[in-house]
Parts: sequence; C-alpha cells; structure tokens
Amino acid sequence: MNTYYEILGLAPGASQTDIKKAYFRLIRQYSPESDPEQFQKIREAYEQLKNMQNAPEGPVFPPFSEPWAENMRKQIEKYRREGDTGRFRDTCEEAWRLFPKDIQFLYLLVLAQRQCGNTGKAVKNAELLVQKEPDNKWFYRELAVSYMERGFTQKAYRACEKAYELGCRDMDFLLIYAEECHNYGVYDRGVEILLEVIRQERKWSKEEMPELVSAYMGLLKMCGVMRSENLPEVADGLGRMLEQYGLYLEDYVPELCMMMSCVWTSKENRLMEVHQAERVLAALGKMCHGDPEMEELVERAKEEYDHRRIMEDPRIGETLEYGYEVYFGLDMLDEYVRKYAVADVQLCMLEEREEILKQARILEKEYPDYYEKLRGFLEKMRSGRDQAYLKDGLLKIYRRLSQESKGGRYYEKYPDEKRRAEGTIICGGMSDEPYVRDAKKIGRNDPCPCGSGKKYKHCCMKKRV
Repeated sequence: MNTYYEILGLAPGASQTDIKKAYFRLIRQYSPESDPEQFQKIREAYEQLKNMQNAPEGPVFPPFSEPWAENMRKQIEKYRREGDTGRFRDTCEEAWRLFPKDIQFLYLLVLAQRQCGNTGKAVKNAELLVQKEPDNKWFYRELAVSYMERGFTQKAYRACEKAYELGCRDMDFLLIYAEECHNYGVYDRGVEILLEVIRQERKWSKEEMPELVSAYMGLLKMCGVMRSENLPEVADGLGRMLEQYGLYLEDYVPELCMMMSCVWTSKENRLMEVHQAERVLAALGKMCHGDPEMEELVERAKEEYDHRRIMEDPRIGETLEYGYEVYFGLDMLDEYVRKYAVADVQLCMLEEREEILKQARILEKEYPDYYEKLRGFLEKMRSGRDQAYLKDGLLKIYRRLSQESKGGRYYEKYPDEKRRAEGTIICGGMSDEPYVRDAKKIGRNDPCPCGSGKKYKHCCMKKRV
C-alpha cells in the first residue's frame, strides 16, 4: 500500500484532502495524452487510497503465482466467512506450504492461528511476515496484535510504534496502540494517539460509536493518571459528542455513567470543571428518555461528582463532608442505622454551629441538592431558639441507638458527651477522668439525708446553695 502513497508523493497515512490535492496536481502534470502509463499509475493509486476512512483497510497483495492459488484463496475466504476457524487455519497452512511465494497465505495464516488461540504460532509467523516485508505497515500491525494477545506488552508497544510510523491509522489499531501505551506506562503518548481519534472533523456512524466511546474512556483514564493538560479539551469533546450523537448512544448510558463515576471517584483523576460536568450530565439525562433506571444512574453519577467536589473544596469542613456521605449514601441501610447516622452528623453540626452556618451559604449557592437535604435542620439552627432542647432530643436518640450502632463521630470528637451518657458528671476538675456520682441523686422533695425530717429543698439544699 505504501507504493501508492509514493506514487502520489505523499507520506504514509496522508489525509483524504492531501490525497485529492496530490491527485489533481499530478494528472495536470501527467495527462493521458502526454504520459498514459504514468497517468494510469496515478489513477490506480488514487482509486486505492480515496475514501480509505470509509472503507475496510488491509494489505494489497500482488497477483497469485499460479491459478490454483486463487482457488485456494476462495476456499479460505469461504471457511473464514462461515466461521469455520479450524478449516480456515488448516487450509491456510496447506496453501502456504504449497505456494510459498504468495505471502498473502502467510498473512491469512496469522489471522487464522489467532482465531484458533494458537498465539505462539501466530507470533512466529507474524515475525516472519515483517522479515519478508519490513516496510509493510499491515504486517507490523498484525505483529503488534499477536504480541498483545500473547501478553508481550513491551514488544507489542514497539510493534505498534513501528506500524504507526509506517502510516497505520485505522480506528481499531489506534485503540490498540493507545491501550498498549497505557499498559506500558507511556501515558502521554497514549493521550496523543487518542486525541488524534477524537479530533477528526467528520461525521461518525452508528457502527463507530463503540470505538468512539472507548477512545474517550481511554483518554479520561490516562489524563487522570498523568494529570494531563488536555483534560479540558477531552471534557469539552465528550460533551459535544453526547449532544451530537446521543441518539446513537442510548444503549451506552449505563457504561457512560459508570465511566464518569470511575473518573469522579478516583483520587488520581483530575476533576472536570463544573460547566463541563453539567453539560455531560445534562446530555446523559436527555438520553434516558424517561427511563427511571437510567435516570437513577445519571443521578448517582451527579451525586458522586458533587461528593468529589465537596471533598476537594477547602471551604467545606470535615463535618459537612461526612454529612454528604450520610445523606446520600445510606438509602440502602437499615432504618435504625440511618437515624443514628443523621443524629450523629446533626449533633456535630450543633457543636460547630457558627462555622456550619457560614458553610451553608456556600452549599446553597454551589451545592443545591445537598443544601435541600439539610434545609430544615439548618433553618432550626439559624433561628437560634431552643438549641438546648434540639440537642437534648438528638442526644436521646443517639444515646439509645449508639448501644447497637458503631462508627459514629460525635462521641469521638466530643468525648465529654460520651462520659455524660455513661454517668452524670459532677465535676471534671483538672483530671482527664471526671468524677462520676456513684449514688442516687437526691430529689428536691425527698427527705433530707441529714435526718432533720424536712424536705431536702427546705434544709441542706439551701445550705449547699
């Protein structure tokens, strides 16, 4: 195939625009009248190379050495088309033995051996292919795939490099090359390759959607690992893709939501800008078409994005970070656990009232979904009335449920409250361990313990006061 590029004076992998420009320039120079032989070569090269992006690509082989070889090729294609992998492989082996001059049979044998799981033999024959034609990009492509399926990551990466250098640009290959870049740890190169995919200015077909989605998944994964400066471009491109091709991507909503959730919950990944995330989520929402299960997936992805934002927002304190996990993460848990967790976070909020009310203004403006969850309790805190009564009510719930529930933070952050729950504190003094009453408390109307016969309130209680 590379000879066609050479005829047109182009580098391997040249764009369709460049191919057309070269063709029209050359046919003016070599007209059918002045140089019919060269014109025919130019015409053949152009016909082979035009619209390559829309046509299946593969190596071009010379005519067979013997007529019988063509018959064997037809037989091989029949078995391949029917999915008879055993006969496909065996016939290729026989054809290569009978016609060693026809390298097409060796090429087909590599494909057949991989289909049958004979990856070791496929590697050896693919290596033989590139030895025979070291400048053939398709042979290097098959060598790279054979290495990959055999698990030779470093060799697969090197073979991909060579195939790319020779001009291999089909979609499947670019995705393979990017995956090998990720496996080999060359993330910047992988990002560069996948950016080449999404930057193509053309319309994508429905059949190409899996590859396009895979390209974006790979980009987001590698941009996160290497903290790439290309993330804004990737995020914008993803939003445009979902808006433009949403009709084709309905079946991919679960996969796309899972992809976004993985990106947003991974601490290694950078976080999208708010407007970019909102654009992606809005496009995903439209693709649900009222399906409640799909809508719930999108809502879950949004919650995970907000959670990540809150965890990375320096203006939001530890208590409200914990509160987000409580209010959005306990839907599937037991009712008593939910009550305990909510009481736990609300008690912490009461202890930090002033700071929480300052942070609430940020929630109202930037995290409205979370703010709505807290609105009722925040309004009680803002009013400033009956704060002690509010706290006592929560403490009753918390003390009762803490006997069976674990993992609360209130007692951990405020240990004095735990001591009060375990016994009535008379005086803490200067000691770390407070004094706890070991006898029953004397009521105001109880007989005075001094033996006077009077009520406690009219006797020794006055003296103590």
